[in-house]
Amino acid sequence: MIHTDLLESFLALVEEGSFTFAAERMGLTQSTVSQQIRRLEAQLGQRLFHRSTHRVTLLPEGERLLPHARRILGAIRDAENDFAAPNVTGHVKLGVAEDFATSRLPDILRRFRRFYPGVTLQIEVGLSGNLLDKLHAGFFDIALIKTRTANQQSEPLMADPLVWVASPEEPDLYNQRPLPLALHPEPSLSRKMALEALNAARIPFTITHTSLSITGLRAGVIAGLGVSAFGRSFIPDGVQIIDARTAGLPPLPDLPFVLEQQKGTQGSQAVTALIRAIHENVALLDQHTLPLSQSPRKTSP
Repeated sequence: MIHTDLLESFLALVEEGSFTFAAERMGLTQSTVSQQIRRLEAQLGQRLFHRSTHRVTLLPEGERLLPHARRILGAIRDAENDFAAPNVTGHVKLGVAEDFATSRLPDILRRFRRFYPGVTLQIEVGLSGNLLDKLHAGFFDIALIKTRTANQQSEPLMADPLVWVASPEEPDLYNQRPLPLALHPEPSLSRKMALEALNAARIPFTITHTSLSITGLRAGVIAGLGVSAFGRSFIPDGVQIIDARTAGLPPLPDLPFVLEQQKGTQGSQAVTALIRAIHENVALLDQHTLPLSQSPRKTSP
């Protein structure tokens, strides 16, 4: 029988990408995590990982085990939540970036409400920079935001490839110079990344349309007012991805999402439960985001 602690270490190593970070996440030593992985491989009679100097990656046998591990551990967490949920009450204030709110948040809230009916949620959607300022001012318990600057209260969540998009009705818009752009206003991180890439490539541009909301930005792109940049997992309907290489546009970096927690809320069961629900949702995504191991860790801007 496979013990769940072996599967926990297996999943931590998959998502963190190194024994160092997996051990840190599990609260174990690196040697203990390494021993647990060897025990798991011995029980299954298969090598699960390719170990290199800098990274640990899954072999095909590990890829086969991964969905089973997630399903088993998810079922155990569901059972734990089902029995623990009636005792969890409270009020959680959440700030969340709009692209995540309009795509993934409904599933998270539906599941959270099922297990934690005693917790009330207050949610505000907005630009990440504005949400971060309000978190630091004490308006939120948690903020799910895009940022390249992390700190002691930040948890890497996911990294999504940022891509160029345009209207299907204006397929050659990217050839115009200066390049017309439809972007969020400052302090949008996707805006900053797009402009940095264009400046580095010495491509002239002009901002022809701005909107605080994704709905407004989508309308401008569909109308052919400009090219925009979205996370690949959060592209709205009605726009199409531009192949940067064939279009002569610079490639864009990954868009980092983090969970940042207000100081003093670490002991709240309600806050902890919501953070866990968000992490579980992201871990189950079958999408184009990068593993958590490639998300930004605590770095300077």
